[in-house]
Amino acid sequence: MHLKKLSLFVCFLFFPCLSIAQTNNKQSETDKVIDTFLQCNNRFFEQLAKHQNSISQYIDLATTPDNVTYIPVESIYQADKNKVKFKKPLEYRGLKITGYQNIYIPTTLSGQFLYWGFIFDNKEDEIKKALKNINWLPYNTDVYIANPKIYDHQSKFPAWKDDLYAIDGVIPRLGTINKALYLELTADNQSSVFCSIQGDLKKEILLATRPDLKPIIEKHEAERQERIKVYKEKMKKEKEQSQPQTNPAETNSKVGDNI
Repeated sequence: MHLKKLSLFVCFLFFPCLSIAQTNNKQSETDKVIDTFLQCNNRFFEQLAKHQNSISQYIDLATTPDNVTYIPVESIYQADKNKVKFKKPLEYRGLKITGYQNIYIPTTLSGQFLYWGFIFDNKEDEIKKALKNINWLPYNTDVYIANPKIYDHQSKFPAWKDDLYAIDGVIPRLGTINKALYLELTADNQSSVFCSIQGDLKKEILLATRPDLKPIIEKHEAERQERIKVYKEKMKKEKEQSQPQTNPAETNSKVGDNI
């Protein structure tokens, strides 16, 4: 009888501890995902794949044909469709993450601008305090920047280097790419932490940082090639129609005159 009571007592002690351990483990996994996101490289997508069971409790995930796990939004091109709300807040270092946003802005002359990151139910000062290991620098009155990098295609040895001249309102010059982490106030009690890569982006460099975009880039390229094909066919047809038509009877008459 005493042994049975002891067994029940141990069970009551054990299962709460097990539950706490599982919760702490999941918290640790989600922390790792956000930690790698803050580095603004492709390891973020590797961590999403590795810990997708934990992250899926907060947000639905998707996988590309190349097995890259990512957070989908309805459209990265449209401002009203480029964000998704979490099922429940994700606790991270005392902060609350409530959503994710993925933005792509292609331009004709200035290159491509991409932003991806998380929406926090916290003020900027709270985020800066919680992420004090990051060296946040003022970018403008409402935005902070951290770890700015620049890549120069025209350099003798192209590589990512510290960008000492990251200035608000200045787009990347031709032949260069900028990358950085941004903290921006978006509402009274909300802020966004974004990674950004922008400028003269070549496909291989973009995919090295954002492998999740490969299907979108390939689709965009296929559509562009189709538009070029249609345009060429149209121009060819117009050229053929603009050429004067030769009358066979008139041609025979001229031949007879020469005889």
